[in-house]
Amino acid sequence: MATKTLDETLGNRLITSTYRNDTVHDVVDGWNWNMNVFEIYDEIRESREVDQRNVLRYAYVYFDKDAVINDLAFHLTGEGVKDL
Repeated sequence: MATKTLDETLGNRLITSTYRNDTVHDVVDGWNWNMNVFEIYDEIRESREVDQRNVLRYAYVYFDKDAVINDLAFHLTGEGVKDL
């Protein structure tokens, strides 16, 4: 089984739900272990589903496959990160 690594292409994608030029990496790196799951939910719940999927898939690997990120992805998209 291959270990997932950070997808640099995914990290460089622009977030289309905002007018800022934030990338997926910028958003996830901004959390930098300082936000709890409820704050992350509040930040991305209004985003387009494609942005939610990209951010959560990237965050899952960025935060060492944190199960909470997988659960949040399932709640928001109906699929866990592993399924995206």
